[in-house]
Amino acid sequence: MPGDGDIKDGIHLSAEGSKMVVEEILKVLMEAEWVPSLHWKCMPTEFAVDSPYDLVASDGKTTRNPSEWTFHREIQWD
Repeated sequence: MPGDGDIKDGIHLSAEGSKMVVEEILKVLMEAEWVPSLHWKCMPTEFAVDSPYDLVASDGKTTRNPSEWTFHREIQWD
């Protein structure tokens, strides 16, 4: 349960209060047995199509599609 320091002005959550809400929502999404899963790591990438606007590879000719890279998924929510 939120404590006194988790609500800034009686309505808005503090940074700690917001973090608690996010943790609880992600916990519910991860533990739910819904199909398809709504957890952000389980959802397919929406725009995974290769594009001429993707990053140029080191060979200077081909492009690299960053949509399936996973390094950005190792964030504080995990």
